[in-house]
Amino acid sequence: MLKKQNYKAVTWVDADMPTKDEARGLLEEFELSPEVAQDILLPTFKDKILSYKDFFYLVLHFPAFKHTHNKSHRQEIDFVIGRNFIITNHYESIDAMEKYAKIFEVNSILDKDKGELGSGEFFLAMMKTIYQSMSDELDSINYLLREAEKNIFAGKEKEMVFELSRIGREIINFNHIVTPHGDILEALKKDSEKILGRNFNLELDEILNEYYKITKILENVTELLRELRDTNDSLLSTKQNETMKVLTVFTFFALPFSIITGLFQMNTTFTPLVDRHDAWFLIVGVEVLVLIVVYIIAKRKKWF
Repeated sequence: MLKKQNYKAVTWVDADMPTKDEARGLLEEFELSPEVAQDILLPTFKDKILSYKDFFYLVLHFPAFKHTHNKSHRQEIDFVIGRNFIITNHYESIDAMEKYAKIFEVNSILDKDKGELGSGEFFLAMMKTIYQSMSDELDSINYLLREAEKNIFAGKEKEMVFELSRIGREIINFNHIVTPHGDILEALKKDSEKILGRNFNLELDEILNEYYKITKILENVTELLRELRDTNDSLLSTKQNETMKVLTVFTFFALPFSIITGLFQMNTTFTPLVDRHDAWFLIVGVEVLVLIVVYIIAKRKKWF
């Protein structure tokens, strides 16, 4: 499905899973390369940038854990940027693109921007909207980490092992998806002047700054996850050590009982005390006495 909008001298075509006929129409209308028209029909699993005589072709992927409408956490957007047109292509509904479409429509109706805007400026505005959405995704992950921190100190260390692992997987995927953006944007900055003009490079620096802000926040979130894991592991280890200590103390105090009782259970002819009517009380009394002595020794040695 294609949605075409015009604003001053710029045409924006937003394609959502285009058909072969729609891709062929874009090829003919904007004089695209056949390879590009073929590429937009199917998802591409690697980010890339290709420079042609009159346009750029970019493939970028964006993480989506909160802003997603299916099981995929990796959303692809293809950009074809010419002098007076921009084509965006995606294979699912993307909240950030829908948000930008509303902004574009309002600006075109109200003629809010009085200056001359080119396709490069619209691309940068789209990227800024998308990076704001990515920042929201990181805020969501940071919120999960803060909730995990509360649960860790609320005595739910065992449950948080799995929760922290799940959050860690999201952070790893986020980082894996975002990392290639830097090289793609730097490459675009290097070659963009011939098509998009000199001013585009200056404005692209702002988007690069947004990208580096995202990476910095991602580093901070990763560091927070690492600290929470270390804290959770320490608390789990401490709790396990306390449990082992209690069990050891019980075993320590039960040992004299076991030894003394075992001695009098030996099936021998001359076992002491077995013929006395008060034998049971004597044996238990000895065991209690030994227990008291063991307790005093352990207390003085500060074994518990």
